Amino acid sequence: MSGASIKIVVSDAEIAAGLKRLVDTGRDLRPAMDAIGGALLTSTQQRFERKAGPDGGAWAPFAPSTLKRMPDRRKPPELLRDRGRLYSSLTFAAGDDSVEVGTNVVYAAIHQFGGDIVMPERQGSATFVTVRQGAGVTKDGKRVGSRLRFAKASTRAKSKETKAFTVPAHTIRIPARPYLGISDADKAEILAILADELGEAGAAEVTP
Repeated sequence: MSGASIKIVVSDAEIAAGLKRLVDTGRDLRPAMDAIGGALLTSTQQRFERKAGPDGGAWAPFAPSTLKRMPDRRKPPELLRDRGRLYSSLTFAAGDDSVEVGTNVVYAAIHQFGGDIVMPERQGSATFVTVRQGAGVTKDGKRVGSRLRFAKASTRAKSKETKAFTVPAHTIRIPARPYLGISDADKAEILAILADELGEAGAAEVTP
C-alpha cells in the first residue's frame, strides 16, 4: 500500500500451523489470502459501526470541549467518520503468501495509536461588520450586546473591519481509537478459512 500505511503482523501459532499445512499441500495460497483479507476488511469496517477496537473496548468519546465548539454541520458527531475519508480508504492487498489490511490516509496512525499533535504559533485575521442591533435578546425581546458579526473578507460593507490576531502554540491530544488488529473472532474466521482450503485440498488429493 502506498502512502502512510499501517501494517500489523499477526504472529499466532495456530494460524501459522494452518498456513504451513496449506503450504505443504503445494496449493496456491492466494485464494486463502484473498478470503482472509476480505474477512478482515469487513471486521475492520464493523468496528467503525460499533465504535470499538479489536479487543471490544469502546473508543474514547469526544471531549466535552470538542463537542462544545463543534459546528452544526458536524452533528450528530461520528467518531472517525466526520468526512468518511478514513473509513472509505480501508482496503486490503492479498499476495502469494501474505495479506495486508490498512489505509494510506496520512492521519490514520494518530487515530490508531493516539498521540500529541504540536501546533505552532500562527497569525490569523478576522473580518467583522457592524450591524444595527446587538447579538443577545433580553426577556422583553430587546436586542443587546455586541453588534459585531463575522463577515467574508471580500465584503464591501462600509463598516468592515479586519483584525489581526495570534493563535499561540498549543498541543492537541488525540486518544487512541484502534480499528486495525486481529480479534478472537477474526482469528476464528482465519482458521475457518484455512480449514476450508485444507478440506478442498484433501478432497483433491484423494480424487482418482
